[in-house]
Amino acid sequence: ALASIPIIFRLDPMAAFAGPLSESRNLSDYYAHFGVDEETIRKVMAAALSKGGDYCDVYFEHSIHSSVGIEDSLVNRASSDVDFGVGIRVLKGDQTGYSFTEVITPEAMKLAAKTAANIASGAGTAPPQQLTFHSTPEYYAIESPWQDVGIDQKIPRLKKIDENMRKADSRVVRSQVYFHDYTTWMLVANSSGRIACDYQPMTRVYAMATAEKEGRKEQHYESFGGRIGLEYYTDENLDYLANSAVKGAIELFDATPMEGGEMEVVLAPGDSGIILHEAIGHGMEADYNRKGKSIFADKIGKPVAENFVSIVDDGTMPNHRGSINVDDEGNDTNRTF
Repeated sequence: ALASIPIIFRLDPMAAFAGPLSESRNLSDYYAHFGVDEETIRKVMAAALSKGGDYCDVYFEHSIHSSVGIEDSLVNRASSDVDFGVGIRVLKGDQTGYSFTEVITPEAMKLAAKTAANIASGAGTAPPQQLTFHSTPEYYAIESPWQDVGIDQKIPRLKKIDENMRKADSRVVRSQVYFHDYTTWMLVANSSGRIACDYQPMTRVYAMATAEKEGRKEQHYESFGGRIGLEYYTDENLDYLANSAVKGAIELFDATPMEGGEMEVVLAPGDSGIILHEAIGHGMEADYNRKGKSIFADKIGKPVAENFVSIVDDGTMPNHRGSINVDDEGNDTNRTF
């Protein structure tokens, strides 16, 4: 099984965690996980600020991604990959210097820090005297950490979805099920003196049904997931996923070509939010507005939409895909209107 293939690290990254990793908020666990301590991080910051940067942060990440797929009742793909390393960012005015290393030793990190420091040129800036741990809420505690879930526990669930799609309607001629899970440990410290850590699970399963009627084929897929554990993949949820995929494909047989032109569109909540993100989200990013390049740069405090338009950006919804305990810069997420 792919899940049992050993991954060799300088340290055993799992050894520091005795219990469910989603519940571990102890900073010392993350120090042990990445093989660092506060003094080492402060020395790396000193190297990053050695040429006069205004600000720096040090971001450690260990991510594991596993996937498995079934097509027409046969397991035909499985993979696993690991990312492990640290990135060092230095800011000087509007300029950014960045470097990273996959080898987390004091020497390698200092070398990467000095590379990032080249964005600045001047007298060095002192690192923080100490790092203050920033405690965060827990929006996605889970019972079954994904790094502990073997492929032998995933395949039976995928086969159940596959079998249910084929049983749901005799017109189903092809079935595909794909399962992905992600595990991420992160630790971020910045020159303002803040340090934060997080364990971030993520998973998603896709079910696609292809149906045929009188020589015409239609295809539909449904998906389910979030920052959840294996315990959320209950029989009820798996049945719903399979039936929804088949229902969507069958309903397309009654679909007719739509007329061209403008028309009203109603978007359901969820993934349709990506449209909002692409339409206006990038224009609201800080870099573009600070440089005056965004159409919103001069709109702070001014209306940018009709009064009946309401937008809520909520990163605090328990177990939702878009929620996060702390962002990659060590800041809390919020429910923003």
